[in-house]
Formats: sequence, C-alpha cells, structure tokens
Amino acid sequence: MSERTIGVTGPRGFVAAHLIRTLKSQVGVRVLSCPREAFAEESELVKFVDQCDAIVHLAGMNRGEDAEIYATNVALADKLIAAAEQIAKPLHIVFASSTQRDRDNPYGRSKKHAEEQFTAWALRGHHRQVSNLVIPNVFGPGCRPFYNSVVATFCHQIARGIEPQIVADNEVEFIWVNELVKRICVQLQVAGQSSAEVRLVGTAKLRVSELLGKLRGFRESHATHDMVPDITDPLDAALYATYLSHLELEQHLHQPQVHRDERGYLFEVIRLASGGQVFFSTTKPGVIRGNHFHTRKIEWFCVLKGAAVIRLRKVDDSEVHEFHVSGDSPQFISIPVLYTHQIENVGDEDLLTMFWCNEIFVPEDADTYFEKVA
Repeated sequence: MSERTIGVTGPRGFVAAHLIRTLKSQVGVRVLSCPREAFAEESELVKFVDQCDAIVHLAGMNRGEDAEIYATNVALADKLIAAAEQIAKPLHIVFASSTQRDRDNPYGRSKKHAEEQFTAWALRGHHRQVSNLVIPNVFGPGCRPFYNSVVATFCHQIARGIEPQIVADNEVEFIWVNELVKRICVQLQVAGQSSAEVRLVGTAKLRVSELLGKLRGFRESHATHDMVPDITDPLDAALYATYLSHLELEQHLHQPQVHRDERGYLFEVIRLASGGQVFFSTTKPGVIRGNHFHTRKIEWFCVLKGAAVIRLRKVDDSEVHEFHVSGDSPQFISIPVLYTHQIENVGDEDLLTMFWCNEIFVPEDADTYFEKVA
C-alpha cells in the first residue's frame, strides 16, 4: 500500500496537536505540518499543497478584534485555495468550520465565507473534494483557557480557586477532542462527493451553569475528599480528564492517612464515588486481620506479596472454608455478605494485601459486625 500524505495547517493549535498524534500512529500515513509562516510566502504554500493527498485546514483565529478575526480567517482560506488552484493532482480538503457559521458575528461569517470558497474551488475542477465539517464547541486536555472553550476557561479558574462568572446561561453543544479527531480521520477516508457539508453531532449539550456545577463537583471531590468523582458517564470522564489537565502538578499529590498498630499498617489508595475504595495493608507474620462480616458491603481481597490463608464461614453455620493464597500467584477473592471472614499471614515475611470495597468507609455506618470465623 502506497503512503498517503496528510497535510495539517495550524499544527501548533489545540485540535491539530491531537490530530497529528493520531495520524502519526496510523500505518501508511505521512503527516506534513504547515506552519503559519508558509501562508506569508505563496511558493512555500504551493510546495506544501503539492506534497499532500489531503489537507485538514485547522489554522484560524478565535479571539481578538472583530476585524482582525474576520480578515485573518478569510485570508488563510483564500491563500490555501489559491495555492490549491495551481495543483493538478487530486486533492481532498477537510475544512474545520464551526456551528458559529450560522451566527452573525465576525468569526461565524469568516467560517461561512471559507466554506463557500472551498466549495466553489471543488466545483471548478476535476478530482477536487472538500468536506466542510461544522463543529460544535471542542474541549479536552491542551485546550487553552480564554481562547478555545468555556470548558478550558472554567477548568483553569476553578483549579486556581477563582470563581467563574456566567455571562449567559445558554445551552452549548460540546464535542470531546478525541471524538472530533476520530470523525476527522473517518472523513479523510470518504471519497466521491466533490463537496459535502458534514454537521458533527456533539458529545453532549449542557447549559453553562450545568457545566460549571460538574466542574465544581470535580474540585470538591479531588481537593477536599481525595476522591475520584462518579465518571461512569463518558461525558463526565472526558470533562474530568480535561479538569485534571489544568491542575498544577503539585495538586496531583495526595497524602493518605496511614493507620498503624501491632498488626502492621493500612491506608487508602483511592476513593471512588462510583465504586467505593481501594486500600492496602501490611500484616506481620502470624497475625490475623478481620473476623467480621457485612450485611451489604462487597469486598475483594488480593495478596500481592507473602503467603496467607483466607477463611470464611457463613453466619449461623459452622463450616469453615479456606483459601490458600500467595503473592507468587496473585488471586482475587470476593467476600460474600453474611460470611464472617479473616486473613492470616502464614508466611515468614510481611504480608502485602490490596482490598476493594464498594462503599467508602463511614464510621457511623460501617456495616461491620465482629464475629470470629473459628
């Protein structure tokens, strides 16, 4: 299979950085970046276009003076079209337009103008193809605050203890940058139509106040409770990843409370709002932990190092069941409710054990009833 060259304009931009990483991982694809400087020299731009089988046009201006935004985006599109006019080979241009193209503002008008010009270019010659992607508000790691998205702005402010201000509580359609990159890659494979408008459906629609509420919740979970929030919804997972990317590295450090006694020590590794907690313990040789049961809590045990016996007995029954486990061949043991259980270190070294429980421990409602196994 011959190599296909994909050109990307605006390579230092937020979306472009994600797209280029993805394209470079694909077999049979060569990525060619076009720096903004190339648009200042026609011959350089023609040279760039001539090397490409397809171009993703991402270069543009989002923020600034109204006249400058319009003039910059129009000029970038017009110069790329002028260069493409001089190329005889087949070429597919994928243009990153915006839902703003339906609004009467300088940015929206510049996107609409570019769409019309790219479409006209495709219709003027053979083997020309353009895909005008109408893209909603993009967010994700690397998104610039006060420039790319309200998500980035709010994440930046909340991470630094600044309370964001809502100017207008509109409903906004958002698209996760990874999803956008996937759609662009799919569009690059589409052939046939000389011109197509493709409206991309966003990951979700949220009011600005709903977005802010979610991000505040992330801050509370992360900074106050050292807990991973409920991110079972893909949108929440994407927003949480974006929020974490705006924290200073020092804010990623968590110091668990270590509980020590004559048996060894125990501490939480992670707390999950959607799935309890993971904790870790050491147990000295000959020591037994446990001898209790739960009526609703679910637990899993895994010995990481050392040798142990896990014993279980159903409440109100006399039969004791034993599992001999070792860190040399790790196994998870799930503990059913209404079974009193214990773990004993039967080796000569400290026992290292990882535990998972579906609930976060609350002393006032521990659901822990002490009863010896044997």
